[in-house]
Amino acid sequence: MSDTINLMELVYADLLTPAQLMEDDLVEIEGSIVDVISIVDDSTGDNYTITYRNEYGEEDVFECNYEHVFKLYVFVEHEEE
Repeated sequence: MSDTINLMELVYADLLTPAQLMEDDLVEIEGSIVDVISIVDDSTGDNYTITYRNEYGEEDVFECNYEHVFKLYVFVEHEEE
């Protein structure tokens, strides 16, 4: 019987605007990959407030406009024997 180890690798997947973001997305904000908690736009849809959690579990807020783009990251699973 062989043992299999599953390795998870974080890889760049796409560029997204604030309107395309979803809760639990992993995106790059100010040089760190963070977990999106919520995305709120103003009444015009021009400005967004993104609440996120960093690698230390701390929550913070990032404000941007509709033209801002975020690097989206996803985990890819690799099997190794």
